[in-house]
Amino acid sequence: MTLMQFHIQSKVLQMGMDVWALLPDQPHTTQEPWKVLWLLHGGSGDQTGWVRNTRIEAHAGKYNNLAVILPHAYHSCFVDMAKGARFGEYIGKELPQIMRGLLPQLSTRREDNWISGFSNGGYGCLYIGLNNPETFGAIGAYGAGDKADADFSHRMQDKERMFGTGDIKQSPYCVRRTILELAKTDLPKPIVDHGCGEYDPWRDMNELVRDTFLSVPGDPYRYRFTMISGDGHTNTCSDTLEEGFIKRMMEA
Repeated sequence: MTLMQFHIQSKVLQMGMDVWALLPDQPHTTQEPWKVLWLLHGGSGDQTGWVRNTRIEAHAGKYNNLAVILPHAYHSCFVDMAKGARFGEYIGKELPQIMRGLLPQLSTRREDNWISGFSNGGYGCLYIGLNNPETFGAIGAYGAGDKADADFSHRMQDKERMFGTGDIKQSPYCVRRTILELAKTDLPKPIVDHGCGEYDPWRDMNELVRDTFLSVPGDPYRYRFTMISGDGHTNTCSDTLEEGFIKRMMEA
């Protein structure tokens, strides 16, 4: 695949942002636009992490019509921060418009646009994907619990900066709440692929998210949960799960 590096100007964030893209090597045909995987990094990482630490290029390179867009979002949890920038709006709304202008080969169909991530990026793709169901047809969230269930007792400044001073469970930042609220609407529902390692230290948080999806009548999210035996909160775990998600979506 071809690796391209972009430095774009975000009006939403009011600053320049780095974005990487993995693109098919084959010449593009107008008859078939590229499907798009919007891939979010972990909390201490950046847009280089998936390329450097996993086999994402090999997984995506099996197909001649899949592009991978890797944005950088700093330590934001990919949300519209209570006391900071609107990273959720940037990635969920502005970035697709910018990248489609730069790369007109990218499909605009929701069923061809999927958002995925690991750890903080896993939470971020749930937050963004569930709040923008008209844009993203599928979510692949790995090592991904709900920040509403996290222990911020030793990180209150981080909690207040990103999520405010109130109870996260009663806010739009609670993805388990959003899962249930979206299910009651007539809006389209993204396919959701979710998983974690058997020894993930936040396995209980992943299972709370799993149980919320499973509680929704009729399975509107076509939800699938995968537990990776013998692994934890690691790049190898996210790599295996991401490979399965890409295969599921490309064969759908």
